[in-house]
Amino acid sequence: MNHPSSNDAETPCIRQLLSSPPMVAALGCVLLGSIDLTVVASILPGMIDDLGVNTADIDRYIWAVNAYLIAYIIAIPLAGRISDIVGRQPMFIGSLLIFLGGSVYCATSDTLTDLVIGRAVQGFGGGGLLPVALALAGDTLGRKGQLVGIGFVSAVETIGWILGPIYGATVTGLFRFSEEPWRWVFWINVPILVMLIFAIRGMARGAPRTDGGGFRRLDLSGAILLTIALTTVNLALASGGEFGAGTGTGLRAMGGTENPLADRVPLLLATAVMSAGLLIIWELRSRFPLLPIALYQRRAFLATIAANLSIGAVLMVSMVNVPVVVALTEEPNRVSTITAVMLAPFTIAIAAASLLAGSLAQRFGSRQTLTMGIVLSGIGCLLIAWLLDTGSVWSMIPGLIVAGFGLGMLLPALGTLPLLLAGVSERGAAASSALMFRLLGMTVGVSLLTALGVRRLQTLSGRLDPIVRDADESTALFLIRQRDYIVDVAIPLSLQVIQETFLAAALIALVAIIPMRSLAGNLGDDSAEPGKPVTR
Repeated sequence: MNHPSSNDAETPCIRQLLSSPPMVAALGCVLLGSIDLTVVASILPGMIDDLGVNTADIDRYIWAVNAYLIAYIIAIPLAGRISDIVGRQPMFIGSLLIFLGGSVYCATSDTLTDLVIGRAVQGFGGGGLLPVALALAGDTLGRKGQLVGIGFVSAVETIGWILGPIYGATVTGLFRFSEEPWRWVFWINVPILVMLIFAIRGMARGAPRTDGGGFRRLDLSGAILLTIALTTVNLALASGGEFGAGTGTGLRAMGGTENPLADRVPLLLATAVMSAGLLIIWELRSRFPLLPIALYQRRAFLATIAANLSIGAVLMVSMVNVPVVVALTEEPNRVSTITAVMLAPFTIAIAAASLLAGSLAQRFGSRQTLTMGIVLSGIGCLLIAWLLDTGSVWSMIPGLIVAGFGLGMLLPALGTLPLLLAGVSERGAAASSALMFRLLGMTVGVSLLTALGVRRLQTLSGRLDPIVRDADESTALFLIRQRDYIVDVAIPLSLQVIQETFLAAALIALVAIIPMRSLAGNLGDDSAEPGKPVTR
């Protein structure tokens, strides 16, 4: 696949974007919102420790990640539609103010519940920035440069969540003199957001659409059904591992507390299925659907959605499991620093491979590049699972580098191919949908693998005798025995379960070969001609 003039065609468009102050401000907004998608990966251990959350309650504190992701996903289609009605500038400022409020709420949170609420508010504001920036890029470059503009904004969004863990660790390192340095990750957003708000105020308001409908074009019913479906399925998955658990098994055997939703998993799943079914029916009948139904009816586009879903799950499992492993094996005061050092090779490998992906595709073809990326991602996860047997947290680094390089080879294509499969008027919706389903893969994937891990831990710990204080045993001796139990039994069992979740992630990555090869077969190695969608 050779396109010798592609860079020559793209460079003027990118220069035009970067010479527009409103567009630069918009890109800054997208970058900050996407950084906060993954920023908690490196600060999560410190957060849960300072908030007094039991390390064993992973099915609870995983919502510091999931709340942001779900709200971000829901905001994407809504914000794009609202910006068409009220204009780009008001939507940007509104989203930034919501993000600002969520950041302050997170920074001042005293409980995990407060933190989750703040993260949800943050996510809704952050997700609202992306579609407006995509639309603004199209407005700035016009129809001919739209493909490059949307692709560039999507690339900035991807760079943000690649940088998130490193950014979080850097901020906490700079404020290590503070008693709870992770709070500064959220406080530092405040001056940045204020500056962005003033920069956006200089943007032209943007003419609202004149094709009628106004707020009647806003599919609130679809948004409500989508919210219910996403929230309940993630609650069910995150709580499912404890469904039917005994008092001395699973996370409870490790000192975890009872999940209050564990007994309601069937009801949550039923609600999720029902709301998802109603959402599909509603969207098919709606005059102004929230989701681009026409795109989802194309086989090739569905392949990109399936691939984004799978790869999103693999990516997030790595980012969430690493801090958990570090928290289990290292001293509390070193956890955040070591987590950042561990995640740095992973994220750098993603960034490096993303830069090389275009050259690799030109040399080997898109089919081979996509397949290589998937295989490397799977091999990386297998390496992590295998090397964790050594008992050293540092042994994960080779696997993280391989997995990161594989994911980096995939991400540019997964961002660009949906645009090539869509018509000119559909590109914004195509880019948003691809990102939505990658994020959906992140949240559902991490919830599902958490549930499977908790269920597996329940099975393993159920074979053990619970640790009970003897009648004549002193408190000091019992505490020593508890500590020995944690070191000799609980931590090895937990690491075994994490190994198995990496094996599951490897399987998910390899399954992605099916939609990927189907996609490459539909497009060919020369891709679709810009502006002419693949309709199969």
